[in-house]
Amino acid sequence: MDRPCFDRKEFSMTRNDKEYLFHLLQDIYFDNIDTAKADEAAEAMHNDVRWVHNQVWEHDAHKTNIRDTLNGQKEVREFLRKRIVEMQIEGIIHKVENVVSDGKLGAFKANVIGTDKSKKPFFGLVELKDDKIIYYRVLPQE
Repeated sequence: MDRPCFDRKEFSMTRNDKEYLFHLLQDIYFDNIDTAKADEAAEAMHNDVRWVHNQVWEHDAHKTNIRDTLNGQKEVREFLRKRIVEMQIEGIIHKVENVVSDGKLGAFKANVIGTDKSKKPFFGLVELKDDKIIYYRVLPQE
């Protein structure tokens, strides 16, 4: 059964789980990464987040077989502050396509898009706690 949709900017305790996860991922996390706002992007993450990320868009010395594992919002923030500079040079953006969530666990499919409009698909698994992402795992689709 579908739940009623609502304005993503006005969440409440009766929020739509799928829309809320989309909001965390796209509006808070990826949109802020794409506009070079590391501190704001890190706000999507819980203070105790476990963040595991395989590189999706190869650039500089970052290959898809590289996995970064971080613990805590502070480590994620510091990592993003450094990496965002490189992403800005590359000109890539992130767009979430599909999200599923039950309010505690979720998954998503997204793309990294280059300046030439080429796409690199990726997917992620997340766990939520206290309305923030406490577990984040991203892998390239292929």
